[in-house]
Amino acid sequence: MPCTLSTQRGARPAEETAADKGWSSLPDDLVIKVGNCLLADNDIYSHMNFRAVCPSWRSATKEAKPGCFQPSKWALLDRHDNILTFVNVETGQFLVKNIPLLRKYFFVGATGGGMIILEEPTPPNQVRVLNPFTGLILRFKASLPTIGWVSEAAVTTSPIMLFVVSGKAGNIMWADEDSEHFQEFGVAYRNTPLFMAPFGRKVYLSDQEGSILSFTVTSATEEHSHRSAQTISMATTIPSAGHFAWDCYLMRSGGELLLVTRPWYEIHGKPVVRRVDTERNGLEMVTSIGNRALFLGDAKCLSIDANKLQGIEGGCIYFVDPVVTADNGRASLMTTFRVADQVQDDIILDLATMAGGSHQPFTLAQVFANYCRSIYSSEREALTDPQ
Repeated sequence: MPCTLSTQRGARPAEETAADKGWSSLPDDLVIKVGNCLLADNDIYSHMNFRAVCPSWRSATKEAKPGCFQPSKWALLDRHDNILTFVNVETGQFLVKNIPLLRKYFFVGATGGGMIILEEPTPPNQVRVLNPFTGLILRFKASLPTIGWVSEAAVTTSPIMLFVVSGKAGNIMWADEDSEHFQEFGVAYRNTPLFMAPFGRKVYLSDQEGSILSFTVTSATEEHSHRSAQTISMATTIPSAGHFAWDCYLMRSGGELLLVTRPWYEIHGKPVVRRVDTERNGLEMVTSIGNRALFLGDAKCLSIDANKLQGIEGGCIYFVDPVVTADNGRASLMTTFRVADQVQDDIILDLATMAGGSHQPFTLAQVFANYCRSIYSSEREALTDPQ
C-alpha cells in the first residue's frame, strides 16, 4: 500500500500530481538526503522507521552493513529477560523493545551507546554484539575470559573492536572480529581504569588518580596500514594532576569529553569539571555545563539533555553513592551539585521505600541514578559458578 499524503475522491489518473500519488513518489535523491540527515545525527531508530515507510524509500536508502549505523545516544536502562528499556540521552525518548533473539544467547552487558553484548550458549562461547535497532550482529572469534561482571563497554569502527571494562578484575580488554583472544591491560590498584568513554575514533579511560589513558598504535608503520587488536596498546595520554584522594569520572557529554573530579572529603574542596582536549592532550577548566545534567555513579556515567526531560535540573551534577541504612537495607546518597553556583545538596534515596516498597524508582532522577549504579553479571559465569 502506498504511503499517501492525502486522498482526493474523484481525481482522474491523468490529472494525478506528486501529492496525489503520495510520499512514495518522492525522487530518490531527496529520500537519500533525508535518510543521510538522520544518519548524520546518529538517529538510527528514526532512520529504520524511515526505511520502513514504503518499498521505494527502503530501496533508495542503503541497507545497514556490519559495523555501520552504530547507536551512540542510547542507554540501556533496564532489562527483564528479552524486554529492554532504552532512553535517548539527547531527545529524552524512551523506547521499550521486545527482542526474542536474546533467549538464544547469554547476556553479558551493553555499551554506553546501546549495543548489546552477548555470548554463544555453547563452548567456546564466542562473543556477539547485537545492534538492537537494526538487528545486525557483529561476530567475534574470541571468547571473554572470566570477568565477573561488566561495568562499561564500547564498540569502535575501522576496524570493528569491542572494549570491555571488567568489574571483577578491573582490567580493560579488547578484541577485533578476527582476534583469537582478548588483549588485556591492567596495572596496580592506584592506576586501575575506572570509567571508559569512546570519543572520536578512540576510546579513553580515567583511572583512580585522574590520569587519562587511550589506545595507541604500537609502531609507526601500523598507523598507515592495518590496525588490529594486536597492534594497539593502552597508554597514558594525560598524566594525573595528583588527585590521590578524589573520585574521578570520565564521560562524553554533548560532543565533549569531560573529566569530573570530586574530593573524598568536602574539606579538600568541591567538585571540579574539566574538558579533555584530545588534540593537545590537556585539561581545561569548565565553569558551566549548559543544559546538560551529569549522573555519576560507581559503575557508570550518563550525560543527558535536561531540557528534554521533566524533573531533571540542567547545569547540575548528580553524584550517586551507595550507603547502608540502619537496617542494612539498600539505599543511595544522591548529591546534587550546581556547577555555575557551586552549591550542593544531599538527598537520601532509600530503595526499600520506592514506589510503595516495590523497589522501583518513581522519579526520572532515581531511574538515572539506578542506571549509574547498575552492573551486568555474566549469565554464563552465573550458571557455571558452583558458588
